[in-house]
Amino acid sequence: MAYKIFQIQPFFDNSEINNLEKAIKTGWVTEGPFSQEFLVRLKEFTGAEFAVFANNGTLGLFLALLALDIKKGDEVIVPDFTFNASASSIAFTGANPVFVDINPVDLQIDPSKIENAITKDTKAIMPVHVYGQSCDMDPVMEIARKHHLKVVEDAAQGFGVFYKNRHTGTIGDVGMISFFADKTITTGEGAVVLTNDESIYNRLKMIRNQGRPNSGTFIHPELGMNFRMTDLQCAVGVAQLDKFETIEKIKLTNHSLYEKYLAGVPGIKFIGLNEYSNFVPFRVNVLVPKLESLLIYLEERGIQTRRMFYPLHRQPCFSYLNYKESEFPVSNDTYNKGMALPVHCSLREEDIKMICSVIADFYAKFS
Repeated sequence: MAYKIFQIQPFFDNSEINNLEKAIKTGWVTEGPFSQEFLVRLKEFTGAEFAVFANNGTLGLFLALLALDIKKGDEVIVPDFTFNASASSIAFTGANPVFVDINPVDLQIDPSKIENAITKDTKAIMPVHVYGQSCDMDPVMEIARKHHLKVVEDAAQGFGVFYKNRHTGTIGDVGMISFFADKTITTGEGAVVLTNDESIYNRLKMIRNQGRPNSGTFIHPELGMNFRMTDLQCAVGVAQLDKFETIEKIKLTNHSLYEKYLAGVPGIKFIGLNEYSNFVPFRVNVLVPKLESLLIYLEERGIQTRRMFYPLHRQPCFSYLNYKESEFPVSNDTYNKGMALPVHCSLREEDIKMICSVIADFYAKFS
């Protein structure tokens, strides 16, 4: 398929190229000067006291869970509506993910569903901040404190998103932000793990660096692995940080253009915005009638499409958990109707107008 419009396109220019050239000339290819700068600036931006890098978001969550000593036989509560990595990172510790349904307005975890899912084996809750907004963290934290549970925030899509003036990923015990190619700022692959707890930070440092607190020594007090990034990736990350305000502004403008040009199309419903979080669009997420046919119609006209998350309880890899369809009406309905439209910074207004025109044409023909 020769696409005219792609789902994702990183916002790169000469600043990334210049930083990469500097990194190569210094000879640093593992973590070095750009890694140090990127990490300091991420802590300043998010307000986290401590931070470490991970190879990618999935491994960042895995690292966070290991640092909390989540292990075989434990349970971690996670929303049914999220990318598979949220749950697979739990499963790879030996623990079982426990799925709960979502809020139908903003598609975040429904706090009212959490307590009924808690058992004697529950050790943590993993709220997932999806589509550029925050979960309602106050009730999540209240439940966690009441039941003596840890909170691991999956803020993969949450860079620049604040819950009541606190950055996502810094509210629970530990949190992760991803820098994958489709994220608000990107290093291609990579992630940062955040915490305000020094004991958790010390565990993160040991596990991510082969079980030793610092590189350059061959004495390993604990077992660990290699979760490090490279200075080349962080050189790109520093350039991306410099452009965040521009990226945020363009994405908000693009989201508003979709709202403008789809306003007259019957049946289109934009995901609701909550009052406790700012909004940094990750995609333009809409619920639509006749989803399957619309996706085909868009693809045939060169517009790359993307559905919303396939519910975790329906994933073949989690069939052993034996969930019932009736337990997740909102995540099922959202998958059956949900479509994600591109919002990246390379889109022009005429591109968005064309996408919306194709959608309008579809419903004019097939309503």
